[in-house]
Amino acid sequence: MLRYYGVKPLSRISAKLQRSVQALESRLNRLEVYGAKAHVGHITACELAACLEVDVHTIYKWIHKENLPYKMIIAKTRTFMGIDIQSFWKWAKKNKSCLNFFKIPKNTLIPEPAWVDEQRKLDYVKRPKYEHKKWTAEEDARLWRMFYQEKRNQREIGELLGRSRNSVQRRLERLRKKKLAS
Repeated sequence: MLRYYGVKPLSRISAKLQRSVQALESRLNRLEVYGAKAHVGHITACELAACLEVDVHTIYKWIHKENLPYKMIIAKTRTFMGIDIQSFWKWAKKNKSCLNFFKIPKNTLIPEPAWVDEQRKLDYVKRPKYEHKKWTAEEDARLWRMFYQEKRNQREIGELLGRSRNSVQRRLERLRKKKLAS
């Protein structure tokens, strides 16, 4: 029963074992198994996003476009994507360009491989030059021109201005709202 708990619905396990769902739940409680997620040992996409301090949609993008390994976990009332921490670190080593290791708090996903600390130092050195600097009117004009007239993409503009792609994206959104309001 434990081998399939979290992988198959309790109703299917109960039918196979010819026991009621309540009997299985009672047995799981006696075995001190209090949840499919804890039993399987995976974290959800939302939990991973919180640990890495990224949006959950970034995790879903990695799953669907970058082949981040996951396993469907079946709990009593819902199904969710479970991610094994060891598998995540193997994937992260192969896909270092997807992550900014400098922004990942130390030992947030244990066990943290030794290479992560070195990558964290490298990403710190590569961070955008003007990461937390306020935007000037001159930079706003230059940003607007590069995006709408020169048709450059946000990543390229970020490299030229010493800003992150996300910073450029957020600033463009604010400038659009500002222009619409005036």
